[in-house]
Amino acid sequence: MKIAKRFRSQVPKILFIHNTAVWYRRPFFRKLSEIYDVKFIFTQLQLQKDVYGVEIANRIEGLEVVNYKVLNSNICGKHGLIKDLLSHDCDVIVDSLGSIETVLSFSIAKLRGKPIMLWSEEWGWREKSLRRRLNSPVVDFIVSHSEAMLVPGTKHREHVLSSGASPDRVFIMPNASNLIASEKHYQDKQKLKEKLHIGAKKVVLYAGRLVKRKGVEYLIEAFSKLRKEADDIVLIIVGEGECRGELELKSKVLNIEDHVYFAGSVDNSQLPPYYLLCDVCVVPSTTYGMGDPWVFVVNEAMHCGKPVIATDAVGAAFDMIKNGQNGFVVPERDSNALYEAMKMILSDPGLQEEMGKQSKRIIEEGFTYEHMVEGFMKALNHVLENKGYH
Repeated sequence: MKIAKRFRSQVPKILFIHNTAVWYRRPFFRKLSEIYDVKFIFTQLQLQKDVYGVEIANRIEGLEVVNYKVLNSNICGKHGLIKDLLSHDCDVIVDSLGSIETVLSFSIAKLRGKPIMLWSEEWGWREKSLRRRLNSPVVDFIVSHSEAMLVPGTKHREHVLSSGASPDRVFIMPNASNLIASEKHYQDKQKLKEKLHIGAKKVVLYAGRLVKRKGVEYLIEAFSKLRKEADDIVLIIVGEGECRGELELKSKVLNIEDHVYFAGSVDNSQLPPYYLLCDVCVVPSTTYGMGDPWVFVVNEAMHCGKPVIATDAVGAAFDMIKNGQNGFVVPERDSNALYEAMKMILSDPGLQEEMGKQSKRIIEEGFTYEHMVEGFMKALNHVLENKGYH
């Protein structure tokens, strides 16, 4: 992918605003910095602590060679953002859709005559609060008047098109993850197996927050049905959240508590052994206001060569899971559908193995950081060429 013609000798200057620098985004930010003159501004680093329980210091590990600034989310941070938006020498402004910062960046970009590209992972809104109904005209105006929209998948593309985006201005930039299994992780897998006394039992894995949106109660119900037919299966639940007590109680009520392991919070770097240990990874998310934006667990399990079952409330499912090839997409809030999909995979070792191979192939062919950068470059080149950068 070539950079727009004018910039064969002059590197495009980008002001890139993003809420946080979560670990799976950092390789993408580094790769962009290798190609373009980018200044990143991170506006809400506390989000990673709120969502994942992980602190990020103002000096971000893995971004040592990247030009970035961290702003507080208070009024002083807003003033700093406005100052950068008004004064930074750039050719394009990039921001995420759906925050107060978006209104600022869009308004100032138009004031300065700078093109703006917006990055969105929203899709599948079914419930519209009063606040959202009031915001919709503003969001639709911003979407329809932005020079490009970056989205990770097909459902997200449909969503921004419904908000007024022009089809030729919407570009898919597939999400990628940097979680890759190493030789040490394979050794740790064996240790984990011994620690949990799993032996030759088959393993169903859930990894994620234990909150309502994630639909773990439906997975527990489905697993309970599976246990009635097979006693050589265990369920490992990795993660913490407000629903843990409720989920543990549900396991007891269904009389499967001895076969459900609540592993608690596990550091991202220690997740690969869990993926390697499992026979199938299940992502049972539900629509909670909106569909679950992406769910990187899908990427991570597929990186480790595992079949994945996800519901149709999972943004990644529509692009990453090919029904019957590397897993299944089932209706949300349907424990029977989850049960049937798990049974089909776990009862057929040959199918399970082939699905794992297909998962790795799908990752390699469409969901690496190189594919992510390529999507960004297509959008940027489109914007620069349309703005007369020849």
